[in-house]
Amino acid sequence: MSNQNIEGTYEYDFAGKKRKFKLDFLALSSIEARMQLPMMTIAQNLTNIKNIGVTNLAIILDEGLKCAGGKYTYQAVGDMILKNGFAETIKIIADLIPKSMGLEEGTDNPLEEEKNQEK
Repeated sequence: MSNQNIEGTYEYDFAGKKRKFKLDFLALSSIEARMQLPMMTIAQNLTNIKNIGVTNLAIILDEGLKCAGGKYTYQAVGDMILKNGFAETIKIIADLIPKSMGLEEGTDNPLEEEKNQEK
């Protein structure tokens, strides 16, 4: 589904082309500000499709494309989401966010660590 290069950029098939996405600190901060939610809440909401709206998809991918050097307008990102389909777009985001936050399988999950410390 994706390939990572040394700079933390991930490549996905999106809207008929391989496109690069990256979520660094500034992009993650911008997503939080635009969605008015903490990133951990956004990441958790990806597990329930009822919590994901078109605007949310567009904001996340808009930031990811821009951070990787893409020159797309917000409208163009929305159009690419429609072309790609919601189900496939959600798969990209569900893969991209945890990897960008260091929450991918095999890494320490800060939520688990916090839960263990409360005991």
